[in-house]
Amino acid sequence: MKYEPNPKHKEPWQPGRKGTLCPPKEELSLLTAARLLRESEPVEGKRYNCFKGQAYCAQKHGEDTWHGYPVPWEDVPPWLTKKWRAEGRVSRRDMKRRDP
Repeated sequence: MKYEPNPKHKEPWQPGRKGTLCPPKEELSLLTAARLLRESEPVEGKRYNCFKGQAYCAQKHGEDTWHGYPVPWEDVPPWLTKKWRAEGRVSRRDMKRRDP
């Protein structure tokens, strides 16, 4: 799997359909994004992970190339948020406070 950022999730906004904004590189580097992809959970053709209290989803857009973006916690399958909470990776507070 290869991570490739998508400009529709970066500022300034690109023409066309808008996506949720990813954090600046200082907060989420390309190396960290690639690691999050490698360690993500596959769910129905997408992949999910969390980082610093924020949920992320990745979608395939090439042969084996993926891009990721922040998603609201409601978009993450409930069984997965339950698993992450049990592992201590995310708190109930994070899930209420953080939204892309």
